[in-house]
Amino acid sequence: MPAMRSNRGSGPILAGQRSPINPPTLIEYNHLRFLIADAPSNNNLSLYMQEFERYNVTDVVRVCDPTYNTDPLLARGIKVHDWVFGDGDAPPSQIVNEWLDLVQTRFCCNDDDDRPAIACHCVAGLGR
Repeated sequence: MPAMRSNRGSGPILAGQRSPINPPTLIEYNHLRFLIADAPSNNNLSLYMQEFERYNVTDVVRVCDPTYNTDPLLARGIKVHDWVFGDGDAPPSQIVNEWLDLVQTRFCCNDDDDRPAIACHCVAGLGR
């Protein structure tokens, strides 16, 4: 079973430092790392970006309609993948194949010191 860790209570909170209302959850399995989150908005994207940097997120997968401008993520080298499909539906084969390609690409050849993570979200976080 994969290890599931929430960042709630993990590490000190510095004065003035905030986190999203529902902090993302890190899921690790062997060398795979995924950060599951609620959908950011333009108003709270900076809080999510702090979490993305904390966990070395290289890619954000959005499976819902966009709720924020991606320019700040792209400016920091975080790639955004818009793979939208209907809530409650299985993803189409093309999205499944693109997801598997992304996982293979990100996790195939990384050293232990530079462990990337892929963030994934829909509007309701773990709703899919």
